[in-house]
Amino acid sequence: MLGKGPSYLLSDVLHLPEPSARFLLALYGAYLFSFIYRYYVSRHGAAVQNLYWTMSGVLMVVYIYGWGVWHMLLDTVAVYCTLRLIGGTLLSVVITWLITMGHLVGGYLHIMYSNEIHPIAWTIPHCVMVLKMIGLAYSLYDGRKKQETLVSEDIRKNAVHSVPSFLEVMGFSFFPGSVLAGPQMWFVRYRDFVEGRLFDYQKTPSSTFAGVKRLLLGTTLSVLYASLNNYYPIEFLATKGFADEMYIRKLWLVFISGKVVLWRYIAVWLIAEGSCIVTGISYNGETKEGEADWSGLTNIKLFDFETCITLQGVVDSFNINTNSWMALYVYKRLKWLGSKELSLALTLVFISLWHGIWPGYYFNFSLEFIDLTAERTFHHRAKKLLGGELSDTPAVVRVPLSLIAYCLKNLILMYPTTLFMLLSWTQCYAFMKAVYFYGHIVPLAWIALHQLLSWLERRRKRQKLE
Repeated sequence: MLGKGPSYLLSDVLHLPEPSARFLLALYGAYLFSFIYRYYVSRHGAAVQNLYWTMSGVLMVVYIYGWGVWHMLLDTVAVYCTLRLIGGTLLSVVITWLITMGHLVGGYLHIMYSNEIHPIAWTIPHCVMVLKMIGLAYSLYDGRKKQETLVSEDIRKNAVHSVPSFLEVMGFSFFPGSVLAGPQMWFVRYRDFVEGRLFDYQKTPSSTFAGVKRLLLGTTLSVLYASLNNYYPIEFLATKGFADEMYIRKLWLVFISGKVVLWRYIAVWLIAEGSCIVTGISYNGETKEGEADWSGLTNIKLFDFETCITLQGVVDSFNINTNSWMALYVYKRLKWLGSKELSLALTLVFISLWHGIWPGYYFNFSLEFIDLTAERTFHHRAKKLLGGELSDTPAVVRVPLSLIAYCLKNLILMYPTTLFMLLSWTQCYAFMKAVYFYGHIVPLAWIALHQLLSWLERRRKRQKLE
């Protein structure tokens, strides 16, 4: 091990590929920049802070991708020029979409035809930057409109009323705590932070302890993932060995393999969020007890995610900031369609494309639409059958039904999760065939049954009226 760099040493310890270990080290490196900022740079003006964040974030990206940093630099500069020239117009929003998404999709196509699956590619931080830049263009557009015409309070709150400077855009794009894997943030929060309006450093308690807690929790999950992934690799679910297992064993492997692979994402989010908390940018006011609340950039509510018994509970507790961004800048902008279902479907198409062009992404997000539709209709009928919410029933009913719901939720959830990770059509089909397409058949069969029952109920009502 002598002569090896830190990323190779970490790779050996955690049994991770070296690029993944390098990515993890860069996430830890963000804490160094956060502490330096907290105790030294924060005393200076906004221009110095913006320059510091720009240089820090660029260094992190260079450490992982080398000259690949040019992808982010090019798009950030191009978007700044667009906003400087025609910012606040609908055309600026369209051009920003075309620049950032065009570059990102081009990168996905290059990776796909290079046969690189699951790479730690430059597209990972680039997709975070894409949402930041599109959100900034939209917010500036909102800021130039009459406030009473904006469709929601969230849109009004995040509107930007003046074109940001070059350093502001660069600092926002390359902010170290979110440059690699999120959390997604809004420009208004970043500007208020560097200009000292988000909170008062002199009066607000230190956020260091709260940030370190997220760091330790994320590190624990990363170790658990590295330890268990060798025993339950998600790739095994696309092999003949998996197909030959007993069906009950297959379901167990789907559950545990999906759970383990999700810990990888959750660990990254927790570590990244912790470095944001240390800087103070995640300040979210005060709790009911009068304590500082540092949950402004929380991307995962871990306890809720692990214990919820519904798929809607998963949506509400997982990838929170990205979901909020999609709701604010895509879903709510489609209100003119007059259909919530169509708006949601188009939003899921966009989020699929944003992730990539592999079939697994489209399987995953189309199933999200199907599964949530099935769950809503099932909940409606279950509520009528139970005479109220499950939480209001006696323990003798509530406990066993909750356990059944928890198991069903996980089996339904891990089916699209597996497809999301396997990506290619060949592997996705091998997995779906091995488990007899249960993740498609069960929700679609229920939706069909629900429609039939609804038709029979309407028919019965008409007959009574006649």
